[in-house]
Amino acid sequence: MSEPAPSPPRARTHRAAQVIGGLAISAVALWLTLRGKDLGGIGQALRDADYRYLWLYLPFLAAIHLLRTVRWGLLLEPVAKVPFGRLNAVSAVGIMALSLLPFRLGEFARPYLVADRPRLRVSSALSSVVVERVADGIFTGLLLMVSLLSVPEGTPGLRVIRTAGVVVSLAFVALLAFLVGAYRNRALAVSLATRLATPISPRLAARGAGMLDAFIHGLRLVPSGRKVALFFALTGIYWGVNVWGMQVLARGFGFDLGAAAACTVLGVLVVGVMIPAGPGMVGTFQGAVVLGLGLVAPGAAVSTHGVAYANVLWAAQIGAQVAVGLPFLFSRHIELGRLFTAPREMEAGLEDEETEYRAGEGR
Repeated sequence: MSEPAPSPPRARTHRAAQVIGGLAISAVALWLTLRGKDLGGIGQALRDADYRYLWLYLPFLAAIHLLRTVRWGLLLEPVAKVPFGRLNAVSAVGIMALSLLPFRLGEFARPYLVADRPRLRVSSALSSVVVERVADGIFTGLLLMVSLLSVPEGTPGLRVIRTAGVVVSLAFVALLAFLVGAYRNRALAVSLATRLATPISPRLAARGAGMLDAFIHGLRLVPSGRKVALFFALTGIYWGVNVWGMQVLARGFGFDLGAAAACTVLGVLVVGVMIPAGPGMVGTFQGAVVLGLGLVAPGAAVSTHGVAYANVLWAAQIGAQVAVGLPFLFSRHIELGRLFTAPREMEAGLEDEETEYRAGEGR
């Protein structure tokens, strides 16, 4: 029998701590980004920017949303063919929640909103998002490592960024290895995870083992060879469109980024926003873009036009995600109340499914 979920007051305290922690991280990141910068020069760079390139950037954001939605549907297909209307609505709202909620709490929104038991279980939906994240993490990690080869040795910050890229890439490769091992031997994976967690907290280890067991059951979604190839092709196109779009917008701020330079900025950005922060990933987003630009562009330009570019890029992405996601909040495909309880309900759903799996195995 699983232990009860945290009481509402305790859950509210936990959420408040996450919000405060996220805001603190964002504040520190913003301070580090703007420290020593010419705020007047940044304001002038914002006024002098050529915003025709912002309009040219908007179709890239639309293509990014469409590619992300179609690609996610491929991962769900072996379990359930989700109609595009529902998939699009959940994807739009889920990505908006991921961007706006602090501490990346929105990660749970997409899998929970798309789950439709018993046809599409919570564990399968969550597994699809984890597989998607692992694929993206490995792809962008490798992209960053390769693009950094074009940055001259001795460039300030290069060693730190390269180390971060290696650490992130290895972490995602290790996670991929665990997923493959769990897919092949579920019992061994659960046992190993339990042994590692028990010294920290036996109670949480026992509870987490059940949820992990249900999650691994959800990994049993394996598309056909053709669909796997299509998934990886769409992954390459998806990140290629991201790079191209960032190049286009950068021209409005006087940066003519080559492919390698744009890949460097994107790679640093992806690593940077992995840090849990406040709503909208504010601070970590801008800091990562400025840090990436500092590797490939003159420092004087980065301190003014680069900061301006980082803020407009952030505003464009957040604005597009809200503009796409907000109307779907009121569509028939979305239950608004479920959005705010997704993390807690996801946990409860995994526990229920673990109980069902055990009951089925005992027959």
